[in-house]
Amino acid sequence: MTYRYRGKSLKELRVEKNLNLRRLSEETRITTWYLAGIEEERFDRFPGKFYFKSFTRQYARLLGLDPTEVLSDLQSAYDAWEEKRQPVTPTEGVSIGDGSLLGLLHFRPKGRPPEV
Repeated sequence: MTYRYRGKSLKELRVEKNLNLRRLSEETRITTWYLAGIEEERFDRFPGKFYFKSFTRQYARLLGLDPTEVLSDLQSAYDAWEEKRQPVTPTEGVSIGDGSLLGLLHFRPKGRPPEV
């Protein structure tokens, strides 16, 4: 099955229309981090499927595309990525009381800008 709308083709269309990510970000109120995530198919950037779907629909509308078509194509890529992810299982012997989870309080995904 071939997909008409994938990240790379969406970026090419955006560039053809002379739109930059900053302008799209201002119009959609979606950070460039997530918009670039759509174009690069970096699904790990999204906090969940709901956000991915919502942001993709808004992005498609701004490019003058049918959001349902775009989402359908990218959704299959998202689903394939989701299947590849390994489920995280808790480590035995870890408890909140022993302080072993304190490091999670300062965890920030690699490459993610600090919160302002």
